[in-house]
Amino acid sequence: MDEPVLKNLWDADVPASDPRFALAVMVKIEERRFRRELAMTVALTVAAVALLALVMPSVEFTWRESLSPYFSNLAILGILGAITFLVPQLWPAQD
Repeated sequence: MDEPVLKNLWDADVPASDPRFALAVMVKIEERRFRRELAMTVALTVAAVALLALVMPSVEFTWRESLSPYFSNLAILGILGAITFLVPQLWPAQD
């Protein structure tokens, strides 16, 4: 090919972008990203369930032997602490 022919083709007035093509590409990228994140979430969930299944017997023993008798006291402490921090947020400070 001649150089002037290539120059004319290069300088031809073509649209900057095709909206349908750009949208199709973005859809494919988003679908790929969604599948990757879904696979990661499922894998982490399976790992968490497996870890919990392994640790649960010792957690149950610890709960039954040491924490269970104090649960009501801890619940009351948590509720009072939450009230202490949340009640002032209900009424704005007054000058």
